[in-house]
Amino acid sequence: MLNDLRYAFRQLIKSPAFTFVAVLTLALGIGANSAIFSVIDAVLLRSLPFPNPDRLTMIWAGSPQHPGENKQVHSLPDFRDLRAQNHTFAAISAYTGASAIWGTGESSENVSGLAASSDIFDVLQVRPLLGRGFSSEDDKPESAHVVVISHPFWQRRFAGDPKIIGKQATVAGKVYIITGVMPPGWKFPIQREQVDYIAPLVPLFSGQSPNYLERRGAHFLSIVGRMKPGVDLHSATADLQTIAAQLAKQYPDTDAGRSEHVVPLQSDLVGDVKPALLILLAAVALVLLIACANVANLFLARAATREREIAIRTALGAGRFQIVRQLLFETLVLALLGGAAGLLLACWSVDLVRAIGPSDLPRLEEIRVNGPVVAFTFGIACLTSLIFGLIPALQASRPQVEQSLKEAARGSTGGARSHRLRSAFVVSQFALSLVLLVGAGLLMRSFSHLRAVQPGFEAQGVVTFWQSLPKARYGDVDQQRQFFDQLLTKLTALPGIEEAGIASPLPFSGNDQGRTFTVVGRAAPAQGMESSASLLTTNGSYFRTMRIPLKSGRLFDARDKKDARPVILINDTFARKYFPHEDPLGLRLQI
Repeated sequence: MLNDLRYAFRQLIKSPAFTFVAVLTLALGIGANSAIFSVIDAVLLRSLPFPNPDRLTMIWAGSPQHPGENKQVHSLPDFRDLRAQNHTFAAISAYTGASAIWGTGESSENVSGLAASSDIFDVLQVRPLLGRGFSSEDDKPESAHVVVISHPFWQRRFAGDPKIIGKQATVAGKVYIITGVMPPGWKFPIQREQVDYIAPLVPLFSGQSPNYLERRGAHFLSIVGRMKPGVDLHSATADLQTIAAQLAKQYPDTDAGRSEHVVPLQSDLVGDVKPALLILLAAVALVLLIACANVANLFLARAATREREIAIRTALGAGRFQIVRQLLFETLVLALLGGAAGLLLACWSVDLVRAIGPSDLPRLEEIRVNGPVVAFTFGIACLTSLIFGLIPALQASRPQVEQSLKEAARGSTGGARSHRLRSAFVVSQFALSLVLLVGAGLLMRSFSHLRAVQPGFEAQGVVTFWQSLPKARYGDVDQQRQFFDQLLTKLTALPGIEEAGIASPLPFSGNDQGRTFTVVGRAAPAQGMESSASLLTTNGSYFRTMRIPLKSGRLFDARDKKDARPVILINDTFARKYFPHEDPLGLRLQI
């Protein structure tokens, strides 16, 4: 075998052009597969970095208003009831995003945070590197404000100060005591962006409107839970469904018809990404098959020029197994060289994916070329050596000795069998390429159609930014209104600015603010069956800024002051759905 290996290297060195083309072809196919597998490994295959991650679940609500949506959030009172009455979870925790301004004056910055109940560390089974997490006493309205910060934020903001525990920091205008620093590499899995700090839920929101947290209809909390050992998803769901039915009877105004759904955390994170990644893997697998067919064809053409050599070796007593083994060694060496080059290409591709990949791709920052990816790469290399090497080797190992020597003397380039096989490989390459081209064409057509969809506004020339006001300084609504009025006045005075408006949430931000409503004068719907729609809070200049046309009625203007009669605008879809046979202008909604 060592002799075969040395001979394989000599043969490849003697044909540098052939070797270069074959290695480059395989590198492209293997590299593309390795790069996509690195994404699949990080997103689909790699376990979450927590103890017993298979027990971690998300708990979502569903309601009759949205029968096709089973990923609705909860209120704090509902969460407390679920936590107290369930028998299948070791711990559950409620959380919500809480971006805020950290610091004051010139040293302030917008940071991404999390407001979570005190059970969050028990659910994830993670403990701070320094200091402590939260206790139940920290999650009460009268408790002192405490906060745990992430390791990257500790390094960036505080230069890794080892005496950080117990120091004070200003968050959203309030003074917090830093009680802990999370370990390096820790990331809250459910949030797409890096979490800089975690604060107890109740104290952080205690400054909201009166009794906001205690409203059973104020749904804004996501729930993550850890099931008890031996409990399956079916049992956990049945347990929570029983509690939901009891709450519906006890609180029909807010909980009628609501249900509970338990989803594995890993599956919830992946969401709709899994089918897209598998389709992408299938596409690059076709690319690899095309590369294998290409290299196999090259080997067949090369074998035709080596018929005399193989015939002589056969005449001298070489067995068929020896010849096949020799030729497979050559293909294996090529495949391993192609795998090494493909691995290098995959490393560059992974860096590119992390740099320009979609921000909503889960665990994007964890994508890397690691041990499993290297093993996959060289496993693919060995497999491809069999795919493109075995058929040419078997074909070449059955020479007609006398005929091959005569044809070689006349300068023949292969017999009829070789030509037929090469033609078959060419046909297969064209067929696979056509499949990929058709798929690419359909994707480009879909993308073109998506770009042609009119969103209802003109996005060209529009820029946006997000502004948060610390409640300690702008606690009064009149102060907030005055700030934004002055902001708009200064913005519109800037050169190059035609219009400026305010809106919450921004279009396509994924932060829809749903509200239930009834039409005044119509029969009231059954409890829990009220209609629901997304609510946009804005001012009149927003519509001019976004070039949104007005079909009838008027926009907001100076008449719509604080103490004036409340007015709303509805879009055309809302009007056609709820007022198909009447003019909606002048009608009233109870929101």
